[in-house]
Amino acid sequence: MADRTFERRGDAVRWEMEQKRLLLSGEFVSPSAGRVTVSELAEEYRDARIGQISVRAWESDESALRVHIVPAFGKLPVSAVSPVHVERFLTDLAVSRSVRTAARVRTTLRGLFRYAVRTRRISKSPAEDVPLPRPDSRTGNVVEVAPFTLNLLLEVVDAQRQHTKRYAEITLVLALTGVRFGELRGLRVRDVVDMPYPGVLVKRSIPQSGRTGAVIERATTKSGRSRLVPLSDLVRPVVESWAENREPDGLLFPAPEGGYLSAQNWRRAVHWTTTGLGRRPHDLRHTAASLWIAAGVDIKTVSSWLGHSTAKLTLDTYGHLLGTDADRAALDRVNKALGHPTGTQPASGLSWIAGDGAVNTR
Repeated sequence: MADRTFERRGDAVRWEMEQKRLLLSGEFVSPSAGRVTVSELAEEYRDARIGQISVRAWESDESALRVHIVPAFGKLPVSAVSPVHVERFLTDLAVSRSVRTAARVRTTLRGLFRYAVRTRRISKSPAEDVPLPRPDSRTGNVVEVAPFTLNLLLEVVDAQRQHTKRYAEITLVLALTGVRFGELRGLRVRDVVDMPYPGVLVKRSIPQSGRTGAVIERATTKSGRSRLVPLSDLVRPVVESWAENREPDGLLFPAPEGGYLSAQNWRRAVHWTTTGLGRRPHDLRHTAASLWIAAGVDIKTVSSWLGHSTAKLTLDTYGHLLGTDADRAALDRVNKALGHPTGTQPASGLSWIAGDGAVNTR
C-alpha cells in the first residue's frame, strides 16, 4: 500500500481509511504505477490498438500522439498530468492550428488516459471532462465547416465534368447524400432502395489507409449502426444510372478497373486541388447537412441521415446554420425593402439526364 506523511493525525487516519476502501473495492492504484511517462504509455497504447480499430482511426491516433501529445507531455509521469494541463494544451492547439485539430487530438488524449485508468496507472483520467475551447476563442474559428452552396456545388461538378464525367458524379453523390467516402466505397447495388422512400442503405464502411492506400474491409459503419440516407430528385437519377443492369451484390461505385474506388484516384481525376475551390473533400458531407438544414429538416433527422452518434454532435457542428421560418420571413421582408419585390431568390436547380451527361442550371 502507498504511504504519505501528514501534519495532523486526523488527516492520516482518513487517508488510510480511503486507501483501505480502494484496496477492498479493487479500485486501488499504486502511486508507483503512475510514474510511467506519457511517452512510454503512448507507445504501449499505440501498439495495443493495432488490429483493434480501423486503419484510419489508428493512423489518426498515431499522428496525434507523435505530432502533438508526446512533444507536449512525453517526459511527464502519467500521474502528473492534470486537467489544467490538458485544457491549456487544447486551447493553445486550437489557437495555433484549429478547433477541429484540437477536437481530434482530444479524442486521442481521452483514449490514452482511459487506457491508463484501465491498466491501473492512474485512478482518474485528467482528459475526460475537459471541454474544447469555446467557438469565440482567440482564433475566431468555430469549426472548419465550409459547405458549398447549391449553385456553387453545381459549378464545381460542371467544372469537374470537363475532366471526367463519372468521377464528377461521385462528387455530386457525396455532396447530396452526406455519406463518408469509406461508406460510399462499400455501397452495393442492392443498397439502393425505393421503400419507404428513395434512398441508399449505408451498412458498412471500407476505410482506406492514408499512408499506404490499403483498403480494409469491415462489416459495419463508423458508428456500428446502419442507416437509410434519402436520395433527392437531384441525385437519384445519378445513383440509379450506376446501379442499372448491375448484379445486386456488385459494388455500386466501383473503380474503372473494378474493385474498390480509391479516394486518391477520385481527387486526382476531378482535379480537386483546382476545382474544389480551397475546400476539403469532407466539406461535401458538410454541404449535404447544410442543404438539409436550409430546407428545414429538423436536427434529429439530419443527425440520423449523417450517421452521427448523437443529435448533440450534429447540433454542435451545424447549429450556427439553423434558422427558423421567422428568420426566413424576415429576410424576405428585408430583400423586398431593399428593392427585390419577390423576396429571396430561390436557389438554382439542376436537370440531369443520365444518358447524355448534360448538366444544366436554371
